[in-house]
Amino acid sequence: MRQRGIPLFTVLGIKVVADYSWFLIVALIAGTLTVLWFPSGLPERSTFHYILLGVVTAFFFFASVLVHELSHSIVAVLHGIPVKRITLFLFGGVAEITREPSDPKTELKIALAGPATSAVLAAICWGVVLLIGPDSARPGLRLAFMYLGLANTFLLGFNLLPGLPLDGGRVLRAIVWSVTKNLRRATYIASIAGKALAGLLVLGGIFAILVLSGSYIIPGLWFIFIALFLRQAADSTYRQVVMRETLSGVRILDVMTSDVETVPPEISLTDLVDVYFLRHHFICYPVVDSGRPLGLVTIRDVKHVPRERWEDTTVAEAMTPLTEDTSLSPDDDVPTAMRKMSVSGLGRLPVLVEGSLVGIVTRRDIMNHLQIRTDLGE
Repeated sequence: MRQRGIPLFTVLGIKVVADYSWFLIVALIAGTLTVLWFPSGLPERSTFHYILLGVVTAFFFFASVLVHELSHSIVAVLHGIPVKRITLFLFGGVAEITREPSDPKTELKIALAGPATSAVLAAICWGVVLLIGPDSARPGLRLAFMYLGLANTFLLGFNLLPGLPLDGGRVLRAIVWSVTKNLRRATYIASIAGKALAGLLVLGGIFAILVLSGSYIIPGLWFIFIALFLRQAADSTYRQVVMRETLSGVRILDVMTSDVETVPPEISLTDLVDVYFLRHHFICYPVVDSGRPLGLVTIRDVKHVPRERWEDTTVAEAMTPLTEDTSLSPDDDVPTAMRKMSVSGLGRLPVLVEGSLVGIVTRRDIMNHLQIRTDLGE
């Protein structure tokens, strides 16, 4: 599966990825700090001084966003919920938790971890501002911590607004879930709150653009962009819960394909591309030797090998070995397959019985089954 963005690093076993849009907001914030924030509070300094302060302060702002998302992830992992990665993007960051919490108490803990972290960071920043004082010999440092204090305070307040996908929306969902004992209904209510919040942001943005105008046009546009993101994310969160509930009782046996195209481990990557990828048009194949499944080979695996080495590299050398996280049993349910696909980044998983390959299930198989059930009104 293609990953949109650039991998930055791994922390506590969680991959941190920067979406391409993230670089736009980094440049925008660093530029705003360099051109407006520091020159207005610290006049008559060199351009290099402003650039240095702007870049360093922007770095610590995004470090705050990352720590906020890491806190969600750490609490989730401590409760047995895998986290695939954290993605930094235009509107901040998101921790990609592979499944929903099993109870409202866990949901509440995960949701509150981020705002609690932002509150601590904001308190530290404001404490440093007070400690330095207005008459300090380091006014640039005071201005930097003042900005970080404001940013983390805003991050705290905005994320506590009661609508999905914000942390406040997850808190609302946990509370409704606890009362109704129904995750789907709780998610629906929190998603409706998220859409209502998005509507208010759109109205605020239009008001800023048409009535206040002037310097409020850019903030007004940001309000509208953020509102569109919130609405889409609220819808997506609810659809995912509905899909998981709809498919929770469906076994892999009911959706898998039994007739599986496999590849031998000894052929070269050149033959793999010519004979399999270009002829059969699948992007992933089980690797089988004398009836024994060994692994999976994907286009991504091939791309990791320089083209000039394809002729001398075998499938066995390039494949991804089979593990518990990259294989299924016929008695597993479909949400298990979806979780494993999400964690592994694979769109096709082999189905095994006592070490023998009996079928394969793809993301398309699952979506087709869901579409049929939806069309039948289930």
